Amino acid sequence: MSYPSVNTEFIINKIIESGMVLAESQLRIGSTITFIIGVDKPIHKRTITIREFEGEVNFIQATGLASIYGFMGDLLDWYRENKGWHEGALSNRFNNN
Repeated sequence: MSYPSVNTEFIINKIIESGMVLAESQLRIGSTITFIIGVDKPIHKRTITIREFEGEVNFIQATGLASIYGFMGDLLDWYRENKGWHEGALSNRFNNN
């Protein structure tokens, strides 16, 4: 089964809205986007790196970021509205009792 990818701008906006990153720290180099988390820790512990492909972030990275930065509900809504996908869609197909 192939999982859907997510629009990069949606992910970036949600990370910034979380208030945990320094919005002005956003840096784009090719297909890589980096943010710095606004806490007093060593730089290697407060860097977020996002990889995009054709303007989208893969499912695994998107759900990981959503879990860490608190926007899982919004992410699942985005999948439902923009990709017609919802959690458990595959398993529900096989439960025809």
